[in-house]
Amino acid sequence: MATDIASGSSADARGSAPAPSRVKRQYFAELQGIRALAVLAVITIHSAFTAGQIGFMGKPGNGFFAIILERVTRESLPILFALSGFLLYRPFVLATMAGAPKPDLKSYAWRRVLRIGPAYWLLAVVMLLTLGREQVTGVWYVLRVLVMQHVYQAGAIPTGMESTWSMATETLFYALLPIFAWLFARFARGASGPAGQARRLLVGVALIALVAYAFSAYSHLPSLGPWPVQGNWPIGWFGYLAVGMALAVLSAAAETSPDGMLAPYRLIARHQGATWAVAAVVILLFCFSPVGGQGTSDYPTLAQVMFDQPIDLLIVFLLLAPLTVPGERSKFIAATMTWRPLQFIGKVSYGMFLWHIPMIYFYNGSMVGGSNFPRTLLVVVAGSFLAAVVSYYLVERPALNLRNRFGKASREPSTPVLVR
Repeated sequence: MATDIASGSSADARGSAPAPSRVKRQYFAELQGIRALAVLAVITIHSAFTAGQIGFMGKPGNGFFAIILERVTRESLPILFALSGFLLYRPFVLATMAGAPKPDLKSYAWRRVLRIGPAYWLLAVVMLLTLGREQVTGVWYVLRVLVMQHVYQAGAIPTGMESTWSMATETLFYALLPIFAWLFARFARGASGPAGQARRLLVGVALIALVAYAFSAYSHLPSLGPWPVQGNWPIGWFGYLAVGMALAVLSAAAETSPDGMLAPYRLIARHQGATWAVAAVVILLFCFSPVGGQGTSDYPTLAQVMFDQPIDLLIVFLLLAPLTVPGERSKFIAATMTWRPLQFIGKVSYGMFLWHIPMIYFYNGSMVGGSNFPRTLLVVVAGSFLAAVVSYYLVERPALNLRNRFGKASREPSTPVLVR
């Protein structure tokens, strides 16, 4: 847990200023643990795709094993998005509800660049000089990749960087979050007490999810054909970031006041292990989806995405909610998520995410046509882990040390909490 403490103030519903709240940055070890599991799940599903375990383009997968594998791992990237939503929005929520210091936008931008930029640029340079060199058509092609905007044009993602389309979603969210926070805070200002403010903030968050759902419907229209470029555009993925934002609201409200804990979140706080059990049941039932698509990596139909996305959002919420509750954690959850090897994987997980696709290419020669799933998975996990360790200690960690230039911050994914 970091020790830097600050204070601030905000106006309540009547326009008077409450006593400033003091905050400190706290490291949520359980969130680091689930981050590690999510990245391992990303690597698992992509390795399974390469080794032919998952169905693709009419080619069947490996029976019910493919279905289980796809349904269990499909929430991996959504979990990573939701973690960003939670960790980054929570300071803004505490500023609204508890008079905590408002995040300094210069520090916020500086830290986001240092967190994701250097490791990503290292990957981009290596891929543009190796696997993707024949795709380079000019300076603009390279610049588009370096500023993480390669998702907006078909064919602009270099070989070896296929999974980095998600970086455009993250960067757009970073840019829009202060605007969302300001708008939602103004709307919440008229409510009385943390619970009332939380309900109003959740209205704004729900609107983001609804817009994302509508865009997902558009990007899966049959007229656009399979795998349209719009399918990777950020707005369709904002629903998962909204899940994290909603959890930030619920967590901050519960921390601000005993009366601020809303009923569904109170139930989760009391039954954290049972919440995970419910998530497991939903995933199992999801294996028997009536709209199809389970066990494959095909582009979903309109019916599939309309049916699947609300269930995906629910599963992500159920998996993450127990890890965001202030106070005591379920012994099982704490023991599982704070396991030391898992914590270290979480520390270097960003590098593993970036480098696992190149490892597939280096091992298999392409993203498809491989065999022997266990061996493929072992090689890709080991290779991406080693690359991530090098990236973390030679690039990421030195970059993170520069964050102190605009205020103290831990290297770990910490977030402000109130000082009691």
